[in-house]
Amino acid sequence: MGDESGVRDDWSLPDDLVTELEELELHELREVVHYAQDRIRELQAPVSDKIEAAPGEELHSTEERPEYTEVIKSEPCGEGCPDCPHGPYLYHVYEEVKPDGNASLHWVFLGRVFGRDGRHE
Repeated sequence: MGDESGVRDDWSLPDDLVTELEELELHELREVVHYAQDRIRELQAPVSDKIEAAPGEELHSTEERPEYTEVIKSEPCGEGCPDCPHGPYLYHVYEEVKPDGNASLHWVFLGRVFGRDGRHE
């Protein structure tokens, strides 16, 4: 997986690209990472296409942002609750790739949505 210098040698990249990357300064490498992340997002299906309401939930809106998808939804709390569904609540959702390469949606709860326009205040 690597040689004695600790440099990985099993990349499935063209040798000339690896050589160019090895010549870059740290700030340039960071730019390459940002470029690659943006390019991956362009090629993948939007996160909103992967979001489905669970039983009893109501999706009010989904809006794609550069780093996450904004989701506003209402949800039930359990049987016998006279106030269900609860919400609406605001979430930021992004796709998280695990070390094994599998991806899953990561939901970040931000709070209840107030106001006539349905935005978080």
